[in-house]
Amino acid sequence: MTPTILRQAAEWLVRLDHQPDAASQQAFHAWLAADPQHPLAVARLQGHLSPLKQAPARAALRRARQQPKAIKGLALGLLIGLLALPVYQYSQRGYLFADLSTASGQWQQQRLDDGSALQLDGGSAVDLHFDANQRRVRLLQGELLVDVAKDARRPFYVDTPQGSIRALGTRFIVERSGDATVVRMLESSTRIDSGTQQLTLNPGQRVRLEASGPGRVEAFDARAHEAAWDTHQLLASDEPLADVLERLGRHRSGLLLFDRQALHGLRVTVMLPFDDPARALRLLQRTLPIEISSYTPWVTRVSLKKQRE
Repeated sequence: MTPTILRQAAEWLVRLDHQPDAASQQAFHAWLAADPQHPLAVARLQGHLSPLKQAPARAALRRARQQPKAIKGLALGLLIGLLALPVYQYSQRGYLFADLSTASGQWQQQRLDDGSALQLDGGSAVDLHFDANQRRVRLLQGELLVDVAKDARRPFYVDTPQGSIRALGTRFIVERSGDATVVRMLESSTRIDSGTQQLTLNPGQRVRLEASGPGRVEAFDARAHEAAWDTHQLLASDEPLADVLERLGRHRSGLLLFDRQALHGLRVTVMLPFDDPARALRLLQRTLPIEISSYTPWVTRVSLKKQRE
């Protein structure tokens, strides 16, 4: 069960609360039928509650059917929060069984046996595979700063579904963002294999890797980005808003929902506090055409601002 499917299930519940018409109901049933994992996601959310939480959650749902729309929205938000929060954050197989992982808002630095250092930001997880011939780190989710120790016998790799990054030097950052991987080179260089292509990334360069291969190599301020990392700040320079929201979401408790496709055209250059995600969202709302809706302290949705007719 992927976090994407769990997120989609929660988004459907929110959407149905706002648009409970026949077309939305039909689309929801089509979504359920499109993949066997979809109805399982709903069942898993329902079945994850402890007996102590099942009763108030079911009662909230029963009351919601009998109450006005505003109260129904509150009850639904409470239900989503109770159901989705523990599952989304902790029931991912990769996260639960990862060799190293961090919770929301937690930062961790780990010195490895070979002398290399890994720094994980909030909501991140990695698996390690070191043997006599190679050193491999598999980034399961989140963001990772790597400081590689020299070893002439064993190359050092960071792997994601979109590619393999081989360290030719020392310091770089790898981030999983949606269905893509972003690599930022701080010092020295890396060789990247993605799709059928290969490239070398040098200091002050970043690239986005997707299933089809690497995108355009762009320049960025490596020194400023590393300083932001050290002070727990989110620094974005002409980056997709959806990527920024995903990074913020790893540093807050609960679900931060958004439609990546709907926000596709919005790019931002901004510095935001990782340690205060609520304030970061308010700062974004002041300068962008977005709306932020909080259903409970555990469920927040970011959407495009509706145009007045």
